[in-house]
Amino acid sequence: MPKPYLVVRAKIEPSVMDEFVKWYEKVHLPHVMEIPGIVKAFRSRCASRGINWAALYELKDDAAVQGALSSGEAERARQDWERWMPHVSELSVEIYAGLGPLLPYHHWN
Repeated sequence: MPKPYLVVRAKIEPSVMDEFVKWYEKVHLPHVMEIPGIVKAFRSRCASRGINWAALYELKDDAAVQGALSSGEAERARQDWERWMPHVSELSVEIYAGLGPLLPYHHWN
């Protein structure tokens, strides 16, 4: 079964990107990796529809998603972002999980 992923995308002002990357590596990423259920992290500077930052976090399994999102460690990681919000014009946080087997259905036409 595929593992679920948490995907964070943002448009960060280019003038603060170097400082943002340093903060991400030294402060935020260690906080994120303390979230129960997060097992791997990937990041990228991207250029898709104005977005210039993306991070992908792999979760242990589907059962870990709710616990990860509601943990105190996740709250601390969300609060980390507050100092950057004046420099962020777009931010999205999404969870992607694989679909399990679908129940059979009948198609009538």
